[in-house]
Amino acid sequence: MEGDSLAIVVGASHAWIGKARITPKLLTETCWILREPGSGTRSMFEAALKRFGIKLSDLDIRLELPSNEAVRVAVESGDCATAISDLVVVQSLTAGTLHRVKIDLPKRSFFALRHKERYASQAERALFASFRV
Repeated sequence: MEGDSLAIVVGASHAWIGKARITPKLLTETCWILREPGSGTRSMFEAALKRFGIKLSDLDIRLELPSNEAVRVAVESGDCATAISDLVVVQSLTAGTLHRVKIDLPKRSFFALRHKERYASQAERALFASFRV
């Protein structure tokens, strides 16, 4: 299946809007709303921080939430940043309620397993046809 990019996004009133690119050091100079510990998104962000030489404890984490949608809405209505899947925020980016911050973050791949002897519904076939398998 296709990959997905992890993005750092901020709401419309955040100080990073208008910056061409941010440095990893700036990540410690804002507040954060993150997914809960153990989520795939959070794990990827923690790995990126480690590559930047930043500890999670260096961040000002204001809120941890159990869903991408909850994180997205909280960041749209506040002044914190988050690391989240591009797929989750594409409509918000288009609408201008969130803004992507330019910094190099890793891509991730999604995998799907299915039993080859089980019936594939029309919906399942359509879903898999929309991705590179």
